[in-house]
Amino acid sequence: MIVLKLLNKTALLNFINSKEFHELPFLPISYHRAVSHINNPHVKDTDTILILAYYENKLAGYIGILADHMQISNEFTKIGWLSTLFVHPDYRGKKIAQMLLKEACNLYQGNIIITEYTEEAKNMYERSSLFVSQKPLHGFSYHFLFNFSEILPKKNKNWNYIYQVLRLSDKVFNKLLYTFRNYKSSERQFEITDQFDNEIKEHIKNFNKLQIFNRNVEDIDWITSNPWILNGTKKNNYLFSDFDKSFKNIFLKIYDLNSLDTVLMLTVRNQKAVLQFVYGNKNNTKIAEVLMIFLSKFRITNIIIYDNEINKKLEKKNFLFVKERNRNFMIHKNLAAILPKDFKFNVSAGDGDPIFT
Repeated sequence: MIVLKLLNKTALLNFINSKEFHELPFLPISYHRAVSHINNPHVKDTDTILILAYYENKLAGYIGILADHMQISNEFTKIGWLSTLFVHPDYRGKKIAQMLLKEACNLYQGNIIITEYTEEAKNMYERSSLFVSQKPLHGFSYHFLFNFSEILPKKNKNWNYIYQVLRLSDKVFNKLLYTFRNYKSSERQFEITDQFDNEIKEHIKNFNKLQIFNRNVEDIDWITSNPWILNGTKKNNYLFSDFDKSFKNIFLKIYDLNSLDTVLMLTVRNQKAVLQFVYGNKNNTKIAEVLMIFLSKFRITNIIIYDNEINKKLEKKNFLFVKERNRNFMIHKNLAAILPKDFKFNVSAGDGDPIFT
């Protein structure tokens, strides 16, 4: 018999501090990720954050939901992002994943959005006939430095036998690159910080545009203060990302005549960056120049950017190679049904749960 257990933020807090949680054969959520969900400014006391599936009184699977709101016709509608879905191999074939998915959709009245899903998950969502695809975010991954030691072993495990050779090659080739690249600025053009300081907060208040997802000061403060990935060595049996060598939220403050003009928010994980949000006047030529200096100064191996205007300015910059990237989205058919005919699914890279990983 399969039993589903629904956890709101109070129940989740009690769960992660319980003896049961620490004795589970596998974790349905990491402790710090649970705390982040609990502190989410968009979650209400009655919202379900995590659903656990038990088979014969044993944990068999789970689904996580990131509570959010979405602006539709000048009104905010409660929605949820599916952030995790897992069924233990011992319990697969019992339609537990389908039960979890259906329950999550029912709890949020079908106001569910999914992104960054695996091919296996995509097939399940399509078979369910519950979801419809939306316009994907289109962008590019710009490879700035050689990174053979990481890329090649992922393509073929045999490369692991010469890992040290690949690593040495990366160092030699990248050192040669730096002799030819010279990205510098003599003026007070920009500053870099990993602190969400008062200057940035005041700037966002002035330049935050009301989009379908309104990422204001409260949102960014929550995101930066409640990471899902901590720096360090993995310490538990949680399937999804929770620890890594390095993960940071970085802000690039771009000035015009010593006045803060634009703020870029990026996430940087193991020297790989993603541009998440842009707040300001968007002098894209200057933004592209500052990004090149940032990549060089902090030895970023590659950066993903989904902003079309900035990408146009980066076309002629000096990269090893550039690869197209798409972030796909699916929304529940009930949510699609309430959207106006002229509704545009305009999202930023930082919308949804990918900003945490």
